[in-house]
Amino acid sequence: MLTGRIAVLFIHVTAVIVALGGALFSTFALTPILAEELEPAARVRVARRVIRRLGAIVLAALGVLLVTGIVNVIYLGAITPALIVKLALVAVVFALALYQYGNLGAEIWRLSAGGPSPELAGLQARFRRVGITVGTLVLAIVYISLGLTRAGAIR
Repeated sequence: MLTGRIAVLFIHVTAVIVALGGALFSTFALTPILAEELEPAARVRVARRVIRRLGAIVLAALGVLLVTGIVNVIYLGAITPALIVKLALVAVVFALALYQYGNLGAEIWRLSAGGPSPELAGLQARFRRVGITVGTLVLAIVYISLGLTRAGAIR
């Protein structure tokens, strides 16, 4: 039977898949191919478009996660120590994602408007490192969530 709780949980998990999948695809599939296949000027043009579109998608998914996460906590009615750890990690992920797309992505966007730049490679490397960190933390959050589910904390 489909309940409001199950619907919110489904939306929450779907948003995790979208955010994590997009970040992992960009970091491990798209970026290396762009580096191998495209000349610097074309790579910059494509990277700009990807950062803009993927940034909007990931940040929208994070917004959905925030709202559905709050609703999920309300449904729980109790906050366990594992949930506190999970929520702290979620706060770190939000901060890093905002930094990645809002700060680094915007700086990459600004610098790349003039074509290839020596500063651009360093920023792109930092963008990827932050993305890998975010992905790792999200996997930790998923692992903690599974533990909460198995412990019966999420009904």
